[in-house]
Amino acid sequence: MPIDSNSFRQIFEEMGDPAFFHDPEFRLILANAAYYHEAGMTEGEALGRPYWEVFPKGDGPLPGCKSSVDADTHRSNSDEFTVGEKSFISHGYALRDKSGQLIHSLHIFSDISKRIAAEKQLEKIASQFKVLFDSSPDAIMILDDHGFCDCNRAALEIFGCKERSDFVGKHPSQFSPAFQPNGTESMSLANERIAKAYQDGYNLFEWMHCKLDGTPFPAEVLLLVFERDGKPVLQATVRDITERKAYEKNLSDESDRLSKALAGTVSTMSKAMELRDPYTAGHQARVALIACAIAKELGWDDHRITGLRMAGLVHDIGKIGVPSEILTKPSALSEFEEKLVQLHPEHGYGLLKDIEFPWAIADMVRQHHERMDGSGYPLGLKGEDILPEARVLAVADMLEALATHRPYRAARGLPFAIDLIKGESGKQLDSEVVSAAVRLFEGKESLEGVGCEVNN
Repeated sequence: MPIDSNSFRQIFEEMGDPAFFHDPEFRLILANAAYYHEAGMTEGEALGRPYWEVFPKGDGPLPGCKSSVDADTHRSNSDEFTVGEKSFISHGYALRDKSGQLIHSLHIFSDISKRIAAEKQLEKIASQFKVLFDSSPDAIMILDDHGFCDCNRAALEIFGCKERSDFVGKHPSQFSPAFQPNGTESMSLANERIAKAYQDGYNLFEWMHCKLDGTPFPAEVLLLVFERDGKPVLQATVRDITERKAYEKNLSDESDRLSKALAGTVSTMSKAMELRDPYTAGHQARVALIACAIAKELGWDDHRITGLRMAGLVHDIGKIGVPSEILTKPSALSEFEEKLVQLHPEHGYGLLKDIEFPWAIADMVRQHHERMDGSGYPLGLKGEDILPEARVLAVADMLEALATHRPYRAARGLPFAIDLIKGESGKQLDSEVVSAAVRLFEGKESLEGVGCEVNN
């Protein structure tokens, strides 16, 4: 069913976009309300006038419109123009009779201000990106399925290339040694890293690169996925970390030296006890070995075990404040003498608390006679209030004391010691620590050969 003229007129009038018809002389013959609104004129003021005197104002018809009118066929046309802060695109169509004579032309103006603003913003962002891309001190390159397809000046410099042709088109593995430091082939590992970046959207990792002349250098690489011409590509940012690696090595070497010095200091403190009381010094060394073996059985890491070993080596250092005749007394101690001996954890804490260890050595020493049920000394701590390291030392200390000879009694033996700690499991002693000790020592007759390797 054809649309009648009244329906067309209603649709035309209610259109949100400005629209009008003009005759072969470009005079307005019909326009809608939106057009008059943009023009700021009434119908009576506008009709019959050349449309460039109404809207959009100018010296003549729009270029596309004129070309369409001058042609001798039906022809659509479009023009973009700006009026004030608004931008429009004009879609026009010239209607001719059978002889080719122009009857009239229709124009519809669409507001494209937002699109133009967005395009300008994108152009601004692209311009800013190009400035950042070109001026970045880090090497930035674009990587697609065929290899590097673009790079900045810093990329050429870091890889020792004079021209872009020395770099563009090559695969990342071509600027890498045949194998990475971990022994993996560079080509296969590079493809893995690239695949992970496409999967996750990014990938940050360290890589051994090499310059065009083959000189290797360590680098930090960041791969980011973005879209270019409708296809995902990677932006690779490469930073030479040679200086950082040298600094890290210096720090590591210095840390090793300090650790050795600290271990030497602790060892010297332990040996100092030997000059005064050979029994105490040997006891400390054996307790340290037993404690480390238990800690390893518990799954502790090497750093934590190292701290435990140091605490074990000096856990009785506070006995330096106890008269030697009491320490070596071949008979039972009096109540007064017992109280003097029980002060040694506090004396040890006082000697160690101001030394800056990477571990809570002073607290471990102070708590090694605390008991899970609160019956220990000097603080009467219970359960979880006692450091795990101190709980291990308590079991190791009891095992060593019972299994070896003392001036005041003969050795009770390791089986006796194992039975005793099993009886105190969950009472005075931590049940988890006791279980680990039992797994290690049950069935053995002595503590000979106890040891624990720690990677310091």
